Amino acid sequence: MMVDLRTKAWLDDMFIYGGGNVYGPPQLKEETDARGEWAERFRSNFKHVLAEGQLTALEYEDRTEVSFDTDTELFEYFEKLYQYLFYEGPQP
Repeated sequence: MMVDLRTKAWLDDMFIYGGGNVYGPPQLKEETDARGEWAERFRSNFKHVLAEGQLTALEYEDRTEVSFDTDTELFEYFEKLYQYLFYEGPQP
């Protein structure tokens, strides 16, 4: 996996709170609403992942066990998830 440290930290958090073996977006939203400093770092790292646009669907699947057919679909999901978590958007 060739990702930078901020992306790796974000992937580690996604594995714990948004991976294939957990409840997904509702649990992640609960965590981001409740955990001050961690939530700020998670949000900052998430913004970094979105801005960089370098993470691939395969890299994401390797870490989280959640698959997407294309990188485009992955980032469309990320955008929806970001809106859900931080701006009261609908659950993706």
